[in-house]
Amino acid sequence: MRLKTGDIVELQPTDNRNRQLINQDKKRIWEVVKTSTRVQGLGNEPGVLILHRITKHERWVPEGDIAISEYVENLEI
Repeated sequence: MRLKTGDIVELQPTDNRNRQLINQDKKRIWEVVKTSTRVQGLGNEPGVLILHRITKHERWVPEGDIAISEYVENLEI
């Protein structure tokens, strides 16, 4: 999956924290801020920094924890 800054992604319920964010906090839709080939918090594995626009909550997740909802190219007019 080729992610770009500005893509809109949906957080997947892959673990307890993600399920909590989705169900209790209603944080399902996020925006890609940046991608990295090595993220220390993910065991130096590749990761994606995502932002929940309404609450300004940012978190690093592995690519497998998100699914693309809208590509940034489709959002630009």
